Amino acid sequence: MHRYDSVMSSSPAPEKPLVPTSSLNRALNILGDRWSLMVVQEAFLGASRFEEFQANLGAPRSTLSMRLQCLTEAGVLEKRPQSTSGMRMAYHLTPHGLALFDSMMLMWSWGVRWGVSTGRSPTEFVHLDCGEAMTAELHCRGCGEQLTLHSCSYVSNADAAGDKAPPARLHRRRLSPEHAGSVELVDLLGDRWTALTVSAQYFGIRRFDAIQNFLGIASNILTDRLRTLELAGVFERRLYAASPARYEYRLTDKGKDLYPHALAMMAWADSSREDGAGPPVMIRHQCGAKVEPRAACSACHGELVMHDVAITRLTRPVARQLEQALTV
Repeated sequence: MHRYDSVMSSSPAPEKPLVPTSSLNRALNILGDRWSLMVVQEAFLGASRFEEFQANLGAPRSTLSMRLQCLTEAGVLEKRPQSTSGMRMAYHLTPHGLALFDSMMLMWSWGVRWGVSTGRSPTEFVHLDCGEAMTAELHCRGCGEQLTLHSCSYVSNADAAGDKAPPARLHRRRLSPEHAGSVELVDLLGDRWTALTVSAQYFGIRRFDAIQNFLGIASNILTDRLRTLELAGVFERRLYAASPARYEYRLTDKGKDLYPHALAMMAWADSSREDGAGPPVMIRHQCGAKVEPRAACSACHGELVMHDVAITRLTRPVARQLEQALTV
């Protein structure tokens, strides 16, 4: 059993590449793409028709068609007739897709807490049960306490098989330095390699060569992701050798606050495993219980369910301005 806090301080390499084989990788194979993540977001916000998705996202028809098809094949969306005639189809979240509610709430809440430009993401939340404005936290179902990077430990499961990288490489829009601080939500959490680079930190992997070997990532891709994460304030670079100058990357408080979202994504992916061997990486809370996370209200700590949360998001003109800022 490894504690995340001890791993973060000593930086030993785990005995096997846990991140590339973990259930987080399984989740990112489905959602580790900017357009796919935005499609799921719009589905949670009420979009169902192709024309609605396209109008809200501004995606090319071919791009949108591909993402809708991939999400349908992954069991996140399903097609249903729009009317009794059955001539036109709409896309709706399946039960498996609806189970992403916790991770979506944590993603949106992270953006709000850290003042991130969120585009069309919700910006205000009210928990109807207690009537208070709130953001989402992740709590342990066993003891009720909040789950954080340093309150959890992990152990690898040698019997579980990992998930390979997706065969098709989806397009990622490259961020310019001047925009890195304004488009974080979908470009940080909606990019597979960026999320995996962050996740390597959870296991104490902080130096360029170690991250590259740990993830099996090309050096130019890793350089781009590290620069983006540093400019976005998720990583900070620290000198560990002076001659020649060598640096390692460490999570800031903003970066550590991404851990609950990663944990929720892992739990979502674990819920669909059918091999019977369990997840490749098992997480325990400091209370001793196996982690079964639940999204909770920051005001009353009650469990969040979709019909008990009222949300507000940016108006379309403001959202369009932010979308234009993505064009590089």
